[in-house]
Amino acid sequence: MSDWEALRNEFPLLDRYVYFNACSLGPLPLRGKAALAKYAQDWDEQGTPAWFTTWLPLLERYREKVGELLNAPAGSTAIAPSVSVALTTLASGLPLPPGRHTVLIGELDFPTIGHQFLSRPGLEVEFVPSEDGMTISPEAFAERIDSRTALVATTHLFYTTGYLQDVRAIADAAHAAGALCLIDGYQTCGCVPIDVAAMDCDAFTGGCLKWVSGGPGNAFLYVRPSLIPQVRPQGTGWFATRDPFSFTLRELTWADDARRLETGTWAVGCNYAGLAGLELVLEVGVANIQERLRDLTGRILERCDEAGVKTFTPRERSRRCGIVTLECDRPEEVEASLHAEGVIVDSRPGRVRLSPHWCVTEEELERGMDLVLQEVQSVSRS
Repeated sequence: MSDWEALRNEFPLLDRYVYFNACSLGPLPLRGKAALAKYAQDWDEQGTPAWFTTWLPLLERYREKVGELLNAPAGSTAIAPSVSVALTTLASGLPLPPGRHTVLIGELDFPTIGHQFLSRPGLEVEFVPSEDGMTISPEAFAERIDSRTALVATTHLFYTTGYLQDVRAIADAAHAAGALCLIDGYQTCGCVPIDVAAMDCDAFTGGCLKWVSGGPGNAFLYVRPSLIPQVRPQGTGWFATRDPFSFTLRELTWADDARRLETGTWAVGCNYAGLAGLELVLEVGVANIQERLRDLTGRILERCDEAGVKTFTPRERSRRCGIVTLECDRPEEVEASLHAEGVIVDSRPGRVRLSPHWCVTEEELERGMDLVLQEVQSVSRS
């Protein structure tokens, strides 16, 4: 088991705040700060040659570490500047089954998933309802999949409730009906062990912004290797070609691997920090982080129950990770008041969302929850 107290020294921000918002932005680790300084140093000392001596090799290491995080085979992962860009690329490029035009999305999924497909002419989007406002069963997806369904697109973990979906069951239902399955794992990368082959998904998106503590500009995607030759993104760039430095204008020859899903010049400074975050999380062990977060969120649920505050997160340990959401009037006011008291949380309509960093101590958790419950109950009485 990891030494959480020793690891905590890697995150100076945790000395200043009780950090309950790691699923929005992971705190900057010391090695991430050093990596950003190294980026500036390499750029300043080398100039253009840095592309070949340092930057392109770093990007290759980044792809390798993404593959390690996802248990994905070499050549099946690609870099994107955001999950929205990754989803846009997949929405235009995945080889959807011919004659099918319906995309199924869970009604608790993150908005950008819906936006990608609602914006595409010729596709009909259907939303799978949640009976309890907290979960959606695999059966609810399965009963709506039919001969019109081209794709099921949903998140690994719901961002407002912390509910961890059985994505393998969803993928099995999609494939049994001849449809594809796309999973957005932005909320699970770094806090839930991921194996894209075991999921049997056709595509997966994720990033380093949240639990990986790699900062923005560090998203990525995976495509099932057997599908890669059929992927034809409608928006692309010169670094998606087999040989970018041939500078060929009059023809488009795609890269043979998942790099065909990339576009133009990478945000390399971000990737320095992203690589540092990936290396840290892989050293700590995602399975260790998952169990730590389940301990912390389990205690948060206990505190809320004791205080009579309604929550929207499953009690069953195996069906949640990292997030607890509380019912709350005027959540933006509560978020601001808590920030002034040294506790960082996030607000959503009608809710306060808590996603404690895995190095928050038990004492900090209790002190932070004292303040959270005080503020939530205060606004409900006023």
